[in-house]
Amino acid sequence: MLRKSLNVIGIAVLGAVFALGALAVSVVYIIPEMLAHEPEHKIALNSISCPPGMVENMQTGRCSISDESMTRVAIAFAQLEEKLSHRIDRDPVFVRTLAQNARQDAELSFKLFHLAAVMGDAESQFILGAMLSNGEGTKDDDHESLQWLYESAQRGFSKAQLRISYMLSAGEFIEKDEVEAINWLKRAEKSVPFAKPSYTGA
Repeated sequence: MLRKSLNVIGIAVLGAVFALGALAVSVVYIIPEMLAHEPEHKIALNSISCPPGMVENMQTGRCSISDESMTRVAIAFAQLEEKLSHRIDRDPVFVRTLAQNARQDAELSFKLFHLAAVMGDAESQFILGAMLSNGEGTKDDDHESLQWLYESAQRGFSKAQLRISYMLSAGEFIEKDEVEAINWLKRAEKSVPFAKPSYTGA
């Protein structure tokens, strides 16, 4: 009787060990392999819409601040002035500087970069896109990140144009398009003021 009980217990233990081994193999090898082959949805560059807080200006075809966002910007400035107890410059570059100085507080920095981005500062739009992509100061959102990156590139910010060019050439998150990648590379080249070589003497 004891021998029969030990056999049953031994079989049960052996079955449990095999089950745990199969579970470990599936967690370590099979599930990651399945996730790696998940089809990636790529976006056509020309289908990217204006980022939240901005609307397309039908006359220019470009994004501009929405009326609702203008109201929010005015409220945000009033709150900032109340906190600081003095009037502040309502310039997006000034707001970007505040955001850069507040980087130790990721949420505050994100809000300030967002404010400057909605006001049309291309560098802030680029930084905001990176923060959204990395989930810095907010939850990560690759789609909104791409909207801000594209808007920054459209406004002539060379780093954003180079990033769009790379993404197009690599097919990273957006549909691969070598010709358009070269076009964006040329736009970036025009956006960067290069120093002309000067020759002195012979």
